Amino acid sequence: MNTPRQSSLLIRFALDNLGERNAHHEFEQLCLDVARLVLVSNLVPATGPVSSGGDQGRDAESFWTSLAAAPSPVSAFARLASTEKVVLACTIQKDRVPAKIRRDLASICGQGSPVQHVLYFTVAPVPVSTRHTLEDEARDVHQVKLDIFDAVALTDLLIRPELYFLAERYLSLPPLPGISGASIGDLSVAVPEDLVEHRIRGREALLTALEERVANVGGRLVLCGMGGTGKSTVALALARRVAVRRTVWWVDAATPAAFVAALREVAVQAGVERAEAREVWRNHEAARDVLWDALNRSTTAPWLLVVDNANDPAVVRDWIRQPVTGNTVVVTSRDQRSDSWWTSAAIHAVAPISEAEGAEMLRELAPDAGSEGDAVHLARRLGGLPLALLLVGKYLAMTSGDLVLPESEAPRTFAAYREALDAEFAEAVTALPHDPHGPLARTWEMSLDLLEMRGTVAARPLFRLISFFAPEPLPVALLRRSVLAAANDFKNLSSSGLEAAVRGLLGCGLLHRRRFEGLGSTAETLIVHPLVREITRTQPAAVEAAPVYAALSTALLAMVTKGLDPAVPANWPLWRLLLPHCVHVAADTTHAVALEHRMRGDLADRAAVYAQQSGQWSVAEEQFGHALTAYAHTAPDDGLRTVLTTRHNFALLKRDQDRLDEAEADFGDILRTATRVLGPDHTNTLTARHELARFRLDRGDVEGAHTEFSRLVPHLIAVLGPEHSTTLAARHELARVLRGRGNLAQARNSFEQLLPDMVNALGDASPNTLASRHELADLLLELGEVEQALDEFEATLRLERRTLGRDHPSTLVTRHNVCNALLQLGRFDEAETELRAIHATWARIAPRGHTSSHRAQGTLAGLLSATGRPAEAEGHFRAAAEALVAALGPTHPETVVARLGHADTLRLLDRHAEAQDVLQSLLTSVLASHGTSHPSLLSVRRHLADVYFEQEQDTAAEHQLRLLAEAQSDVLGTGHPDTLRTLSQAAAVALRQGEVNRAIRELAALVDPLASHLGSDNEDTLSAQLNLAYACLLLGDSAAASRQLTDVLMAYENGCRAPDELLASAQDLQRQLAPMSAHPWLPERRHVTSTVVSIERYGSWARCRLSRSGVLNHATASCSSGAALTGVPVHLSINQICMANVAVRISCIGGPDGSGAVIPSSSRSSRTRLSFGSSLSST
Repeated sequence: MNTPRQSSLLIRFALDNLGERNAHHEFEQLCLDVARLVLVSNLVPATGPVSSGGDQGRDAESFWTSLAAAPSPVSAFARLASTEKVVLACTIQKDRVPAKIRRDLASICGQGSPVQHVLYFTVAPVPVSTRHTLEDEARDVHQVKLDIFDAVALTDLLIRPELYFLAERYLSLPPLPGISGASIGDLSVAVPEDLVEHRIRGREALLTALEERVANVGGRLVLCGMGGTGKSTVALALARRVAVRRTVWWVDAATPAAFVAALREVAVQAGVERAEAREVWRNHEAARDVLWDALNRSTTAPWLLVVDNANDPAVVRDWIRQPVTGNTVVVTSRDQRSDSWWTSAAIHAVAPISEAEGAEMLRELAPDAGSEGDAVHLARRLGGLPLALLLVGKYLAMTSGDLVLPESEAPRTFAAYREALDAEFAEAVTALPHDPHGPLARTWEMSLDLLEMRGTVAARPLFRLISFFAPEPLPVALLRRSVLAAANDFKNLSSSGLEAAVRGLLGCGLLHRRRFEGLGSTAETLIVHPLVREITRTQPAAVEAAPVYAALSTALLAMVTKGLDPAVPANWPLWRLLLPHCVHVAADTTHAVALEHRMRGDLADRAAVYAQQSGQWSVAEEQFGHALTAYAHTAPDDGLRTVLTTRHNFALLKRDQDRLDEAEADFGDILRTATRVLGPDHTNTLTARHELARFRLDRGDVEGAHTEFSRLVPHLIAVLGPEHSTTLAARHELARVLRGRGNLAQARNSFEQLLPDMVNALGDASPNTLASRHELADLLLELGEVEQALDEFEATLRLERRTLGRDHPSTLVTRHNVCNALLQLGRFDEAETELRAIHATWARIAPRGHTSSHRAQGTLAGLLSATGRPAEAEGHFRAAAEALVAALGPTHPETVVARLGHADTLRLLDRHAEAQDVLQSLLTSVLASHGTSHPSLLSVRRHLADVYFEQEQDTAAEHQLRLLAEAQSDVLGTGHPDTLRTLSQAAAVALRQGEVNRAIRELAALVDPLASHLGSDNEDTLSAQLNLAYACLLLGDSAAASRQLTDVLMAYENGCRAPDELLASAQDLQRQLAPMSAHPWLPERRHVTSTVVSIERYGSWARCRLSRSGVLNHATASCSSGAALTGVPVHLSINQICMANVAVRISCIGGPDGSGAVIPSSSRSSRTRLSFGSSLSST
């Protein structure tokens, strides 16, 4: 079977060969289906007679129907339906593709109904630069939006699990691994085929009533009764009866996770798109709405939903709503209290069956075990409980045909079985006919007796031992003969004897087998019926032997987990099954002895590390607590290193949970203790040093961290070796430090050298390796290599989803950084959807708050602000800033950038006074903490200048710009482009205040350096020249003004891409010069308006913003001749606006500040929590 990578190559190959097969129609249908599923749902094939232009170059186009009521917003169709006229076109031509696209665009846009959006698919790859050129031409020439999906993009779509069936259908490709109809991880909700092994008896009256209710009324029905009465059997019989006339789904509510996952599959089968369901299901409230909207709008057929094993009403009550008339939900539960269920629900008790019906069941299962009368007597003795009848019937089916040996005592008939029961239990059962603790328990005890008589002496103690584990599937890997044989109950147990015991228990129906698969491995498990398990644990013999079974369960788990490193992802499928049992035995310390305390502590410690690695933080915290409690009972000199290791890993967990002060204090204490007891070069000591150095970096002390890691890395190499996990971790952190200092090329080189060493030592799917790969991808993003960064992020994300899970904290951070890349590529809608999901997931898994959650909220706020929703953005910015102040402090670089974003959004809302308050408070904090030349302070001054300027407080604005330029000169130099930009802006503000001569001197001195550093067609250079031309004109020097203005207009004539608003202002000024000018021509405007823009800066990124009135008329200034020029704007620096720059600005946390120095970016959301370098093994 092909891997996803191989399937991706096969897709490319198949697409490339469509031309040779002349398969245009297949390709057209493939593109249409892909577009409908993920792009625009309301597309239909576009056809027409040749005489009227045929299909006008359109392979498909959108339709829109005016409906009486809008379609459901949660339906996949409505979510993707477009109100624009969208056209789909495609080609299998492989040469001269750009020319083909241009011709098709001319045909599409030159005739027929007007078009706003064109989706163009091609089997040939289209270079990025060519695609951008074509998209720009489509916008400029035809006024349409063009999206091109070439072979690479189409392959990326088709390789998705939810779309791969299209590749199978149209390209004849084999299925992906693990995909056959349903997607990986989706549960079956089909009616079970083998739930009942006998004909259903004694339920006809109940079934008739239920069937009538389903047919005529529907609603919510509850089948309740104690365990073993056959509630599931009744539900199954009902489902089979009505399945001919309606859709039936079967959902198991035994565990909350399985129940919720199964309801997701129900939603999909009711009409919700699978990908949409997965996205929505992370928020249970939204998921309920989506589920019931789909169920209540279903028009295919009435339906029946069976919710089986809902023994905890709290799990299902909020999920199951009242269905519309004609549809039904049936719930089975042991909880018979009416106040546990909905007031509108019809509750039906499922009682034991009659003696006659029980006798028929026994005779069906064991036809050779005796007469009808004997069967009736036995059924009465068993209380008519279907589970007991089933077990007894299977027992007698095994014995009744056996060869009878001398002195055999095994019951072989109904009568003999009843006599055996009576001999064992003398008490009458008529008073409590439904109590399972008497005859029912004896039922399976007799099955155990049978196995014992057959020589399978280990069956009884093994069954009791299994009942002392958690009520979850038990991995067969735990059944270690070598451990069991040490106990008296299993004395002299052989491997064949253990295997025979398992086979016998399976044959008697006391155990059931289930197989689990994951990450390329398979785990066999054994399951005990919950009722059987509960009763077995309470039997007198089991209670007496409880200390033995508790010790054995702990010893078995300890032995298996000792060789199962919880930090290695390949071990996680088995750990996932073991964790519930580890948690179960750790909580039971009733029978622990001194030796067990150490064993329990080690077991809890390993379970905690796995839970931490897999993102189950609350479980990890609980298990670390159990481990330290257990170690406290051991001798003082026993395992000091082990205790330090557990404390170290617990401190790492606190760090993950953002309990930074606690974690830092713990590491400090660990370092002091380890240095004193273990020595300065012990692994624990060095790793604690490493963690404290990381705190320096994460708290913004880049230089302190650089000093410490520069000393630590060579020392670790010398003491622990170059491939030790702590050495690799420290190298990772040193590369991060280099990045934090702005040495991006050196940091990139360090990461690229580190990654192969990580892979060799730890594996390519290790969380440690993934952390370094993620950091390199984020560095590429900062370097502007956006598409390469996105590829790396997505490759990392695929591995993380497979090994860690979609909602693991590290996966969430990578998903966040994928969003940052999407933003820089202008894919705002995708980024917004994902950011909201990420923020919601963080709120669920870290309800006490987490910095990564605050970062995601800040990035979302920046996106909302840049896409015209400043009011919503302001709330998110404020919340993120306040949370980061509390978590990291008021002057941490991430906090500073979030507070700047908040101020920027307040300004967009014209709440300038509030923005000024935020900035003044931030200025005071940064000055007190960092002095006058810190990068954060420069960025604050930049924002303050903007606020002052917009409030026409020009003196204050100029003051901030002069202070900023002075600091930039000291830090960066007088000729640095950022220094020159700031001086140009200060001169422009002086010009607006009437300081014309000073402005001319400063601007004239800046034009040539700006052109030299940035280029003569750069908008900063052009803005300075335009402002200089205006100043010269004010003094009556029209020749000098004309020279500067001509340079500006020539730059536009030569194709510069500065904003059209700047050209509009230049043309306005040219008209005033026209009577005196020798240059009467004007270049053609590109969407020119009379609006004038002022500048706002975010870090070093700037964007254009329309002044509130639409035209920014600066104060009238007098020229030397006494004439006045009005309506001519003074331009501050108008930087180029493009989607990439806006995207960088949007990722509100991160990016260079106004000084050009790098502020460590919280949008990078460093994921190096280093359970790899610092998570220690106690072995």
